[in-house]
Amino acid sequence: MSEFIAYEKFATIPELKEFVELLKSNNIPYELEDDVEIFDVSFANNNHHRDYRIKLYPEDFDRVNELRNAIAGSELDQVDPGYYLFDFTDEELIDLISKQDEWSPFDFQLAQKILKDRGNEVTPQKINQLKEQRLEELSEPEKHDTFWIGLGYVFAFLGGLIGIIIGYYIISSKKTLPNGERVFTYTEADRKHGSRILLIAITAIILAIAFRIIN
Repeated sequence: MSEFIAYEKFATIPELKEFVELLKSNNIPYELEDDVEIFDVSFANNNHHRDYRIKLYPEDFDRVNELRNAIAGSELDQVDPGYYLFDFTDEELIDLISKQDEWSPFDFQLAQKILKDRGNEVTPQKINQLKEQRLEELSEPEKHDTFWIGLGYVFAFLGGLIGIIIGYYIISSKKTLPNGERVFTYTEADRKHGSRILLIAITAIILAIAFRIIN
C-alpha cells in the first residue's frame, strides 16, 4: 500500500484550512505534518515561523492538481488588471506553464488565458508535452557530488557514525516529482559509492569494537 508523501507546505492557517476543505469535500485522504512542532520546538507557539506540510498518497497528486487548477480557472475573471503576470512576455509565460510546479494554480491558469487573449494559445496537447518534458528534467539525478562522497569515505575509514549516515543517505535519498512519483536523488554510480561507504564504515566500527574487546 502507498505511503503518504509531502505534497505542499502552507504558511498560514487560512490557506491550510481552505486546502483541507477541498480534500475533505472530494474524499481525498491526507496527513498533516507540522514541521515546527517536529523539528523546532522553540518555535512551537510562534505562528510566524510555522510551516504546515500536507501529505497525500502519490496516486492522488494529479487529481488534486486538477481540482486546484479547476478552481483557479473559475477565478480568472476576478483578477486585478495590474496583476504582475500581465507584464510577462509570451516567452516568460510559456516558461511559467512549462514549470507549473513552481507556480500557483492561479498563475498557471492565468498565464494560459493571457497567451490565449494575445492570440498565442497553448493547446492542451502542448501543455501535456511540456509537462512530460518537465517530469523528465526533474527526474534526472543530481550531478556527481564529489565533496560528499569524498567526505563519506573519510569518515567511513575513520570508523565514524557520520560515514554510515552519509553512505545511507546517498543510497536511499529520493525526491518527489509533481505527479507524486518518487525517484532516486543520486545516480546509480553515486549510489554504488554510497554502498561502499556504508560497508567500509560498518566494517571499521566492527573492527574497532573487536580491537577494544581483545585488548
